[in-house]
Amino acid sequence: MKLFRKGSLEGRLVGRLAALSIVAMVVGFAGLVIKAYRIAHGLSEEGQADVFVEEFMKEAAWSFPLFAAVVLATVVVTVRTSLAPLKQASNRASRIDPTSPGVRLDNVGVPNELLSLVAAINEALDRLERGFETQRRFTGDAAHELRTPLAILTSGLEAMPESDEVRRLRQDVMRMTRLVEQLLRIARLDALPIDTRPTVDLGEITTAVVEQLAPWAVGLGCTIALEPPPAPIVISGDADALASAVRNLIENAVHHTLAGTEVVVAVNAPAQVRVTDHGPGIPESDRANVFSRFWRAPGQARTGAGLGLAIVAQVAHAHRGSIGIEDGPQAGANFVLNLKPSSQ
Repeated sequence: MKLFRKGSLEGRLVGRLAALSIVAMVVGFAGLVIKAYRIAHGLSEEGQADVFVEEFMKEAAWSFPLFAAVVLATVVVTVRTSLAPLKQASNRASRIDPTSPGVRLDNVGVPNELLSLVAAINEALDRLERGFETQRRFTGDAAHELRTPLAILTSGLEAMPESDEVRRLRQDVMRMTRLVEQLLRIARLDALPIDTRPTVDLGEITTAVVEQLAPWAVGLGCTIALEPPPAPIVISGDADALASAVRNLIENAVHHTLAGTEVVVAVNAPAQVRVTDHGPGIPESDRANVFSRFWRAPGQARTGAGLGLAIVAQVAHAHRGSIGIEDGPQAGANFVLNLKPSSQ
């Protein structure tokens, strides 16, 4: 285990101060030996000075390394104590992200020379938070305003005689409605913390979502197969948010699976939802990006806005869970949502 990271300020300071201290001790001991030798020559009989110096060097042979170790330990403790406020500020800064924009660096214990830097960083974070808040309000307001005209448009299309053009328009309106709902969900997740205290049944939530989406999937040429758990899986979480995560996983799988295949949704103990499709799969190089907002693989057809999986990742994070991607048993992708059982 390394005491210091390579190139760290702490390591540099300890190294330089330790070297300086050892040099000072060597010079000090050398001067002390010379002075002792001179005193011995002035006060002792001939030959006694050599014996005195020899005894002195024997004592110094074991005391010098001990003294050097004490000095080195003092240097390390002093440097680490002095830099502790900077480490705390660094750790606090690492926790700042779009989900916690209100976190600021603490200036308690920070050296005066760095107070202006900490203040400048906090001011920049204030401006970023205001920008995030403005963007969130705009997204939520715009999505909310679009819901009513889309509902009116949907009703109007339902009343029109069937034709290829009407069916295409309905599909376009459905995609637009889905995008608006995702934007609203993102805005709500950003604006309000998810209440993960209630106890819910993960199996019941998943079953309800599958029942809602099954007719829609059949209309797109595929089916949804549910593998429910043999016993209830009780977890602590927000039922609405969890249903949204499961819904987006299934919708993503339906959009990418091949026509005539089935999307398998399995709920497993202790608290896992696994969604498997028979699509083209996701390359390893893209798996770190698919949960980012508005991300789409290069050359991919525009089947969505790139928000569904971002919602899943945000819900998983809020529930102290995780979302990952594995290769399907034959082809396609296997999305695995792991959550914490209520006992944990």
